[in-house]
Amino acid sequence: MKSHPRNARIKGDPFVPSRFVFGDAVEEQGLEPYEYVIHTEAPTFVCRLVGMDQTPFDGRDKEGFASAVLYDERDNLTHYVTNTGFRLFDFNFWGDIPTAAELHKICDEAMQVYLRLQKAYAEREVAPKERDFRVVPTEPLPPAERQRRIRELADAAAGAPANPLKKMQLPALIQQALLGGDQAVFTEAQLALQSQPEARELLLGMARDNIALPEVMRPDGTVVSYELWAMPLIFSRAHGGFWWHFPLLERVEPALSEALGLPDNTVLWLSPTIFSSDMLIERSCQSLVHLAAVMDAGCDMAPQEVDAARATYQAASKTHEPQLILCWLPFIVERGKLEMERVRSHARKALDAAMPLVQQALASEMMFGEAELFSPLPWWEALAAGVHAYNRKRLGLTVAVAVGVNGKPDGLEAVAEYLPEHQAYDVQLLAQESGKLLGRTPWLLVPDLAPSRIQAWHDLSECLKGADITLREQAPRFH
Repeated sequence: MKSHPRNARIKGDPFVPSRFVFGDAVEEQGLEPYEYVIHTEAPTFVCRLVGMDQTPFDGRDKEGFASAVLYDERDNLTHYVTNTGFRLFDFNFWGDIPTAAELHKICDEAMQVYLRLQKAYAEREVAPKERDFRVVPTEPLPPAERQRRIRELADAAAGAPANPLKKMQLPALIQQALLGGDQAVFTEAQLALQSQPEARELLLGMARDNIALPEVMRPDGTVVSYELWAMPLIFSRAHGGFWWHFPLLERVEPALSEALGLPDNTVLWLSPTIFSSDMLIERSCQSLVHLAAVMDAGCDMAPQEVDAARATYQAASKTHEPQLILCWLPFIVERGKLEMERVRSHARKALDAAMPLVQQALASEMMFGEAELFSPLPWWEALAAGVHAYNRKRLGLTVAVAVGVNGKPDGLEAVAEYLPEHQAYDVQLLAQESGKLLGRTPWLLVPDLAPSRIQAWHDLSECLKGADITLREQAPRFH
């Protein structure tokens, strides 16, 4: 390009501007106390617009929309007023001046456009634009095909420690198992390796990295590397049901990025879909392998069919069921841009910035009570930290109630029964002397590709030991 000659006519593609243009103007003290309306077609004019106007006219108290063009003889000015509280005045015309009837019709059309504009502004402020959902695939394989893939994955993992070729093949097989719709393939494969701890840990380690350090291949062939982080969230709810999609969580992204001191061009995308402990347990965290690719594509992840899930939630919300819910707010960051040292030094600032936005997002979709948000952590650490806090909060409340019922701080015994369908221990607090049930609470296992019952039992034992409460395990009862 070259500099434009001063005497040349301005060239460009002709276009017809919007018939009505609305906008603000700036004066020395800041914004002027009214807006401007420009009519771009004949009769062309500009005028001022104010709201909250109570100028009296014949249609002021009329139901529905009413307007009038008035003439102020004292100031020699024309005013257009509506019973909705708007007034147009200070008309400046270019070219022919219209009649009062013509101006009345144009101003009525201008107000209709203005109200549509305000509605569009309000909708933009209330909620971001809806994005497409991508439902997590659930497609069980035929029994023969499932067994073949289980055996293939388990054999590759078993031979990987000693066979470099199988170790190279293993990541692709793991990704195939996690991305497929049959979660039994990976679960059964890792269970088949119980007697080979080295191979099993290799399999689980690679699978966890596949989820926590995702690489997304875009349609143009480029590959983008991310890290999966999350903020644990615990909140109370008086009603039954749990909803999982909150579009307003998108507002947390810039606030969190700024609070963590990330460079302006750093990608940080927070998922509007949050994940409860039950949702993660249902598929042993395997569905998380889809999250980064879905977010990178500009879509939202749906753990199940949205309409059916919404109907189930609305039905459950009609019941009174006090509950304490543990969930996680996952987000992806460009790999290598967010370090633990940075998070530790900015944790308080990040929580202060994110908490009010998180509460607003939740309140827009679901009634809840008190909420507690925790600092961002890498995905697997965030799962452990959230469960650690949740278990102790529930147990502490239950012990306090049990002590009150028992009438003395000692003489309590804990009996724990493992519930495999909930991946949790059912902990009962009993009076040692009478055996009376004083309270009960769940003790969750940390959601994982292979949840550790042993680690959960050890954690529960240490916690009760600190409270000087004896613990014994009760064998599961089968009915």
